[in-house]
Amino acid sequence: MQQKTDKHISIKTYILITVIMLVSLSLIAVFFVSFFFVKNRLTSRVVNGIAADSKTISEDVKAYGTEELINRGRLFYEVEENAKKNNGRIMIISRDYHILQDTDNSHTDRLIISRNIMRVMTGKIDKMINHVDNNVEVINPIESDGNVMGVVISTASLYDTNTSLMKQFIIIGAVILLVLFIDILIIIRIARGAVSDLEDINEQMIHTVQGNLQEGLSRQRFSETQEFADSFNEVLSKLSTIDQTRSEFVSNVSHELKTPITSMKVLAESIIENEGADVDDYKEFMTDIVDEIDRETKIINDLLALVKTDSQNNQMNYEESDINNMMETIVKTVTPLAKQRSIDISYEGYREVTAEVDVVKLSLAISNLVENAVKYNIESGWIRCSLNADHKFFYIKVADSGVGIPDDAKDKVFEKFYRVDKARSRDTGGTGLGLSITRNIINAHRGTIKLYSESGKGTTFTVRIPLRQNKAKIQEIKAEESTSELKTEVKDA
Repeated sequence: MQQKTDKHISIKTYILITVIMLVSLSLIAVFFVSFFFVKNRLTSRVVNGIAADSKTISEDVKAYGTEELINRGRLFYEVEENAKKNNGRIMIISRDYHILQDTDNSHTDRLIISRNIMRVMTGKIDKMINHVDNNVEVINPIESDGNVMGVVISTASLYDTNTSLMKQFIIIGAVILLVLFIDILIIIRIARGAVSDLEDINEQMIHTVQGNLQEGLSRQRFSETQEFADSFNEVLSKLSTIDQTRSEFVSNVSHELKTPITSMKVLAESIIENEGADVDDYKEFMTDIVDEIDRETKIINDLLALVKTDSQNNQMNYEESDINNMMETIVKTVTPLAKQRSIDISYEGYREVTAEVDVVKLSLAISNLVENAVKYNIESGWIRCSLNADHKFFYIKVADSGVGIPDDAKDKVFEKFYRVDKARSRDTGGTGLGLSITRNIINAHRGTIKLYSESGKGTTFTVRIPLRQNKAKIQEIKAEESTSELKTEVKDA
């Protein structure tokens, strides 16, 4: 049965749709707002012109009297010209609702009564403006001594105005569509550019899944994808390092396990071939075989310890422990080894320290440091161990007068199977795993380990571990450290 795959919209399509919709809606909104604004403005201009002309006519009728209209005097022709100018119609109505003049010459001397005319005629309103289809109608009163003698009705067509407006906005609409089309092309190009970075990242991830850990992401165009690329390259670098370390680890394990087996095989073959050997020879061969078996056992035990401490699921049995007692026990255990080489070993505890630790694992870690101080020391040298604490951490220091560590080896001494002096390590029985185990254990305690060394002038290891391992205390410590680092950055800035 095939698994049903979810369909997802691509980022490029999402960007295109979103931006096109926003741009389109914006342009449409601008178009219609502009259209209605301009239309209202032009209409108001026409209405104001007609109203002004109507007012002028009403003043003239008041001044010259209605006889000018009835006798077709100068005022009559002025009204006719005014109507032609506005491409409209003008009617002058008397107080008794008779049409004194109609520029259409269709209703002269007839009665005309309507609600709007009556409202103006009775003085209820000063002026009436009506919009009917593509026409505008303005009714102005003709007043004399506070009395309404009649009204002037001016009507004008808005057809020409609206037609001209529509033509202009058709052109504007075409320009907007052209701009929208150009915007879409630009948006498509930008979207492709934005998504191309993600496509490159996706392609590289596919290569990584297929096992290619060498090729990182190239320079990106956008800051967000560049940050992602930098993080990805950093992860890729760590994966590559882990893969290389794993390969080296497998190779080293194979070599370390193979060496004692090869030695035992050679010794066993020597026993088989040397049939006339006496008992002492056989004992010597068997002793050598036992030594190789012990060496093999030590390597295997160290490997098991390394695997346990290196695991993310490493179980830590934290309990309140006396660190002074732990240090005294370690020094007492190692003292016989130190005396064999006339090495002076001492311990000084500056205060009583109790802390939440896995005392078994931590003892193993510190024992490795002290034993290494014995193994890689000079004859009649010295070892100084100390313990101190503050309100957050306790500090362990192991210093020696040994051969020291070269600068080019300081970053490698904590690596698995790494030995500064391979010949010396084999003579002392070292496996090259002790410091790796130590670092893992200290990391599991949320602590740190640092070394200070100079070739031929001894080595000093310092260990710092929190006194309390509960999460609340650890978070508090980390928060204070972050604040301290932030203050330092602000000062530096």
